[in-house]
Amino acid sequence: MEGHVFLQEFSVTEIRNQANHKIVCFHTRRLAGSAAVEFSVDLLPDLTNTSSHVMKQHQNSFWPKVIVNFSMSADGKVSVRNWMPSGFGSAVDRRRMQEIRARGDAIMVGRRTAEVDQMQMGISLPDLRAGRQAAGKSAEPLRVLVSARGPLDPKMKVFLEMRAPLLVFTAYNLPLPVRSKFPEGVIINALTGKSFSLSAILRVLRSQYHVRTLVCEGGPTLLRALLEVDAISEVNLTIEPLVFGGCRAPTLSGLLNRFLSHPIPFRLESIAVRESACFVRYVRKRQHQKMMINRAMPPA
Repeated sequence: MEGHVFLQEFSVTEIRNQANHKIVCFHTRRLAGSAAVEFSVDLLPDLTNTSSHVMKQHQNSFWPKVIVNFSMSADGKVSVRNWMPSGFGSAVDRRRMQEIRARGDAIMVGRRTAEVDQMQMGISLPDLRAGRQAAGKSAEPLRVLVSARGPLDPKMKVFLEMRAPLLVFTAYNLPLPVRSKFPEGVIINALTGKSFSLSAILRVLRSQYHVRTLVCEGGPTLLRALLEVDAISEVNLTIEPLVFGGCRAPTLSGLLNRFLSHPIPFRLESIAVRESACFVRYVRKRQHQKMMINRAMPPA
């Protein structure tokens, strides 16, 4: 079914305008099979010499709002040794996960997480699907799979049930025999060479696919990359009453042997306890915001 699998190639280059100002050029080439059918260029301003506050405002206009949702142990582990599934999740947690998914225009995960956790990245609860449709949205958000390296297996669970389109962002230009194995509804976005970055992916999602709210569900490597570019607006955590220990089990930002390039401050927005698990929501703390805590504890 090759005719139904689209390939888009992206590249980012820099040019100088007549005033010798650097302009970032974002090139898109869409291919169906092997024939190019579309070409477009978006010009983005160079923000190298602007202040960090102004630069962040410009970035936000090109990027979606990013919401993160994770479950972790009481000692901060999101997976067990060797990055295998933790087995977290009560019925309340699974409901909350789908409620957060329903807020997004798209759901994003890394290839390894989708493969190991056998994810479908969908919304199965009828009331949430109906609520989205009543708001004029599709029953399910777009699905986004990020694969910086490693092969893409068309037999992964995420490809087996195509209830919503699946956007694949990869650093490789997959050959035609490989693309032909993917089902209808898959759109492969190839950002080859130096063009592959989280910043570029966020720009593509906002400008090409009109994603205003993006829900990220892992894994830790992808979350760390989002933190490094300061793209996260909201963090939702389910803290389970378990302790794993060990230095080989990853935390939210990966393994413990690497610091972020700089701390990312958040403020506590809400906290609740249900079925022994703690549900916490943080929002990105900006310099002009005051510390506010809303404790939403359910009745005993």
